[in-house]
Amino acid sequence: MTETTTPNSLPATSAELSLDLIITCADGLEAPLQTELTSFGIASEIKSTGRLAVTGTLRDLYTICLWSRVASRVLMLIKRKNINTEYDVAEQLYGLAKSVDWTEQFKLEQTFAIRLSVDKRVAVSQQFAMLRIKDAIADTFNEVYDSRPNVDSKNPDFSVFATVNDKQAELYLDLSGTSLHRRGYRVAMTEAPLKENLAAALLYSAGWHKKNKEGNAPLYNALIDPMCGSGTFIIEALLMHCDYAVGIDKAANQFGFYQWQHHDDALWQQMIDDAQTRFRDALAIINEQPDTLPLILGFDADSGAILATEKNLIAAGLQDLLPLLDLETRALDQLSSVLKPLVDDGRLSNPLVITNPPYGERLGDEEMIKPLYHALGLILQDSFAGIDIDPMVGILAANVEQVDILPIKEPKTLRCHNGAITVYFRYGTLIAGQTGNLVSRFEKREIEVEEGQDFINRLQKNLAKLKKLAKKDNVSNLRVYNADLPDFKVAVDLYGDYVHVQEYAPPKTIPPETAKKRFNLALMGIREVFGINREQIFIKTRARQSGNDQYSKQGNTEKRGKFYVAREDGAYFYVNFTDYLDTGLFIDHRNMRARIKDNSRNKSVLNLFAYTCTASVHAALAGAKKVTSVDLSQNYLDWGKQNFVLNGLDVSRNKYQFVAADIFEWIKDNTEQFDIIFIDPPTFSNSKKFQGTFDVQRDHSALINRAMNRLTSDGVLYFSNNFTRFELDEQLTERYDIVDITQKTIGFDFDVKKPIHQSFEIRHRQSL
Repeated sequence: MTETTTPNSLPATSAELSLDLIITCADGLEAPLQTELTSFGIASEIKSTGRLAVTGTLRDLYTICLWSRVASRVLMLIKRKNINTEYDVAEQLYGLAKSVDWTEQFKLEQTFAIRLSVDKRVAVSQQFAMLRIKDAIADTFNEVYDSRPNVDSKNPDFSVFATVNDKQAELYLDLSGTSLHRRGYRVAMTEAPLKENLAAALLYSAGWHKKNKEGNAPLYNALIDPMCGSGTFIIEALLMHCDYAVGIDKAANQFGFYQWQHHDDALWQQMIDDAQTRFRDALAIINEQPDTLPLILGFDADSGAILATEKNLIAAGLQDLLPLLDLETRALDQLSSVLKPLVDDGRLSNPLVITNPPYGERLGDEEMIKPLYHALGLILQDSFAGIDIDPMVGILAANVEQVDILPIKEPKTLRCHNGAITVYFRYGTLIAGQTGNLVSRFEKREIEVEEGQDFINRLQKNLAKLKKLAKKDNVSNLRVYNADLPDFKVAVDLYGDYVHVQEYAPPKTIPPETAKKRFNLALMGIREVFGINREQIFIKTRARQSGNDQYSKQGNTEKRGKFYVAREDGAYFYVNFTDYLDTGLFIDHRNMRARIKDNSRNKSVLNLFAYTCTASVHAALAGAKKVTSVDLSQNYLDWGKQNFVLNGLDVSRNKYQFVAADIFEWIKDNTEQFDIIFIDPPTFSNSKKFQGTFDVQRDHSALINRAMNRLTSDGVLYFSNNFTRFELDEQLTERYDIVDITQKTIGFDFDVKKPIHQSFEIRHRQSL
C-alpha cells in the first residue's frame, strides 16, 4: 500500500510552505470556482464533483479564504493511503491517522473534531470509524505529552476531515474553519432567497468579472435584474466591482488556520489591510467618478423586495452607492418602458441581464411558470429590438424546460443547487426579435395554379390592399380572405407568421369530392402566396354551431395542441390553432379591445364572458387600477391568466381577479362598482354549467340591466355580439344613453356593410 503525506516535514518559514489543498464548492459550481481561482492567479484542477485541487502557498490559502465568493471550504491534505475494503476499514483508518504527527498541526490545549465522508460502496460504521481516527490522534499526543487534547464537536479549534472510498482514504485539516459561502449582509429576505455563493458563481459564468478589450473598464456597462428579490445578484455584482474581499466579514475569529501552528499572522494582517484599502479606494473612485460604476437596475413587483434589497445593500457596506442605483417597484410588464429609453440614448451599450424568477412561490401555480419565462424572453427582445446590441442574458429556473423557451443564442446551461433545490442556469446572448410578419413581408408575384388561379388572384389583391392598412395601424393579426369567391368558401386569418384557414361546410348540392378539391387548391395557393411551410398553416372546418360548440375542443381531446404567441397593439396572447374552433383571440374585436385599452387607465374594469381575457390584458397593460374577469369556464380563465403572465403582469396581486361563475348569478350577487364593463356574450349557450339556456336576443336586456347596476354613474358599458340578426331592445334605449359604435369597431379587414358583429356604447342617463 502507498502513502502520501503533505507536507511531510513542514519547513521553518511560511514562505517555503507548499500545500496540497482541496477547495470545495456546491455541486455544479466547479467551473465558476475554477474561473474565480484563475482570476486570482491560482491554478486548479477539477478532481470530482464539488472538489478542486490546488498546489499552492500560504498566500494562496489566505487569498482563497479572504477573496473567494464561490468556495465552501479549504482543506489541506495531511495524508493519503490506499486501502483494501476486504479488511477492517476502521482499523486501516486508525493506522493512517496514527502515522501522522498531529503535534505538528495543533497544540495539546486546542480542541478538535472529526468529520468523515464514506462512499456508499464501503461497508463500515461511520460512527466507529470516526472514533478510531479520534483514538489515533489522542494516542499520538499521549505518546509525546502523556495527555491528549479534548474533542469539541460544536466549536473545535480544528476540524479533521476524512474521506473514504473503495480504493483510498484521505485525511485533511479544514483550514477555512467556517463555510466560506456565508456573508454578513443578509439582514432581510424574500421567499426562496438566492444563495450568495450561487449568485457569485453565476455572475462569474456570465463574465461579470471580465474587463473590456482595452482592459481599462468592466466588460459590461450595466447589470439589470428585473425580478431582484432581496437583491443578491445586485449586491454580489457590486461587491465584485468594488473589489470587496468577502472574507473580511470572518477575519476576526472564524477561520480555521488561526490556531494552526504554521499560521503567518503578519502575512495575514498585511493581506487584510490590503483588502480593506482596495475596497475603500474603489468606493472613493466611484464617489469621485460615478460614471465608473456600471448602471445597476433592480426591479421587483413586490415593494417589500425592494426594501429588503436596500437594507441588505446597507448591511453590505454599500450604502454610499444607493443614490447611484435604480431600484424600483416595477412588475415585469413595465420593463420595456424603462429599458427602451436607455437603449436609445446609448446607456445600455453592453448590458448583462441576470435574474432569478419566482419558481412558482409567488405565482402559486405551476401552469404560470412557463408563461413567465416566455414573457421574460419576449419583453427583453422587445426592449432591445431594432438596435445593434446583443445583451448577455442569464436566467435561473427550477426545471430546464422552463429556460428552453428563452430566446438565447448558442445557450449554455449550468446545473447547480440553490440550497436543496436543483436549479438550471441558462445563459448566452439574446436572439434578436423577429422583424415583420406575413402581411408585412407579402410581395405580389406571378403564381400559376391550375383551376385555382381565381383564388390566388383575389388573395393577392386583398393582401396588396391590406398590407398598407396593416402597416399604418401596426396590425399583424387580420382576416385576408372571407369566402370572397363562391367556389372557395374559406376564411383565411393571419396571426403574425401563421395562417389559420377555416373551411365553411359546403352546401349539400356540392359533391364532397369537388369541395375537397377546391379546398386543397386553396391551401396550395395560400402556401404559394405566402411562401410558407406546412408547419405554419392550420386548417379547420367550420359548420353552424349550437350552444357553446365554438368553445369546445375539436378532434382528439386527449392530446393538447401547441400554443403560439400572437402580438396585438403591444400585448402578447397565446393562440391555439388546433384544439378549439376559435383560436383564443377574436380578431374582429381588435378595435373594441383598443377602445377599452384607451379608456382604462386608473379605472376599474369588469370583463364579462371574458373568454381568454384578451380585453382584460389590454386594460391591465393600460394601467387599470383593477381588472375583474368573469367566465363560466375555468379552463378559459386559466388561459386568460397565462395571457396575463405572458405580458409580465403579476397575477398574484389582488388587483387582477379571475372568477369562474355563472354571469347572471355573479352579477346579481356582486355589489362592486366598475368604471368600464365589457360584455361580449355567445349567441347561444346551453352549457351544463349554465342554469338553463342563454340566448343573446332573448336575454340581452336582462343581462345589460343587471350589469348597469354595477356601472358607476359616469362609467361606460361596451356591449358586443356576433348574432347577425341582432336587434337591441327598445326599452334599453329609453332607459340609457346608447350609441351604436359598430362601424367604429369593425376593422379594415372586415366588411362594414355586412358587419361581423354589432357593438354599442351604453351609459347612464345623467339627470338634469
